[in-house]
Amino acid sequence: MVVLRAGLCPGLTEEMIQLLRANGVRTVVDFVSSDLEDVAQKCSLSYKVLVAVRRVLLAQFSAFPANGADLYEELKSSTAILPTGSPSLDQLLDSGLYTGEVTELMGAPGSGKTQVCLAIAASVSLGLKQHVLFLDSTGGFTASRLYQMLRAQAEDEEEQLEALQRIQVARVFDIYEMLRALQELRDRLSQQVVSSMGPLKIVVIDSVSAVIYPLLGGKQSEGLAIMMQLARELKTLAREFSLAVVVTNQVTRDSSTGPLKPALGRSWSFVPSTRVLLESKEATWEKTTTQRVASLAKSPRQPTGIQVELDTGNGDVQELSPVTPTQGL
Repeated sequence: MVVLRAGLCPGLTEEMIQLLRANGVRTVVDFVSSDLEDVAQKCSLSYKVLVAVRRVLLAQFSAFPANGADLYEELKSSTAILPTGSPSLDQLLDSGLYTGEVTELMGAPGSGKTQVCLAIAASVSLGLKQHVLFLDSTGGFTASRLYQMLRAQAEDEEEQLEALQRIQVARVFDIYEMLRALQELRDRLSQQVVSSMGPLKIVVIDSVSAVIYPLLGGKQSEGLAIMMQLARELKTLAREFSLAVVVTNQVTRDSSTGPLKPALGRSWSFVPSTRVLLESKEATWEKTTTQRVASLAKSPRQPTGIQVELDTGNGDVQELSPVTPTQGL
């Protein structure tokens, strides 16, 4: 469900939205399924304006049938695979991050989610000379750490600085700032104007759970609607503009001894095409050393349950033997 908001379509003003909300009309579904004559009378709004807004919303949000063969040809021509900067993680993901899809990195605090995101940004910017949009909702983005990664991969200082300039960072500390940033990006891409940014191939969001969790309290239905609006924005950006979208998520347990599972519930589970669980484990040969292990929890291409060992500290990666495939988390 998409929540009504100013700018969603022409003619939908903030004043109109407030009047609609006061009469129980909060989402696009509420609006298009309402008796507009009744709404016009209750809200003291123009019936013609309401009809025009509904016509635009139906055109914007209705699904149109497409030929399967055409979709397959479009997929082949538009899909690119982006390296993560870790050969073993690339192998886990069947060569890397696929454009047109949402990939989720999930794990507990300290499991290495932000480190992997920084490594991905460095790899795409330096290796592919492509631009990166990094949305930071936790304050975890560290420019010095990113620069350290770039210095480890390139000796030329000018090349390092150019790579830094191709990574655009936006601080978004609530869901509305994040939605606004994504909608502005979609508008620029639709108009083929990306201002100071060049060719954009990837959007990294660290993290989605940080901005969604506060919404899932009291008025849960409205929080779920906004969460699914974010999901729609991410999938639309990935699919329509051939972008790889990477998000991070927290994990939870049903009990103290239960298995780890991704946060945000079943509704969100359909958003990412691929899910990777990151865990920190104590190395068996040296108790002061921490291993970071990545496990494939969901994938349209690979069996789940495969694991690789990551060292996000220096970029070295060693692969572990695959474990027995499971049905995922």
